[in-house]
Amino acid sequence: MNIKNFFQRIQNTLNPQEELQDEVVLKFLKILEDVREEEMSCSEMYDKLDEFVEREVETHDAEKIMPLIQEHLDMCPECCDEYEALLDVLEHTEEDPKGE
Repeated sequence: MNIKNFFQRIQNTLNPQEELQDEVVLKFLKILEDVREEEMSCSEMYDKLDEFVEREVETHDAEKIMPLIQEHLDMCPECCDEYEALLDVLEHTEEDPKGE
């Protein structure tokens, strides 16, 4: 199945209409390309890392809520090391809240 047929099936499911125009499909693909190019930089990731780690420790759903950070961590060993260090500190703080 090609991309155009795939989009046509989705559109027909949601709102049956005439066949999708090629330009509509191309515009959608361009949007997807632009989104992919907007990868998170290390500095942007560091700005959100505290929130990501706290969420992971508290609710274990950080990857679902903040997928761009997880994607960056998966690709950047330096940031991943920082994440793991912060996670380790926070987990040990949670285990010993009085600092004993």
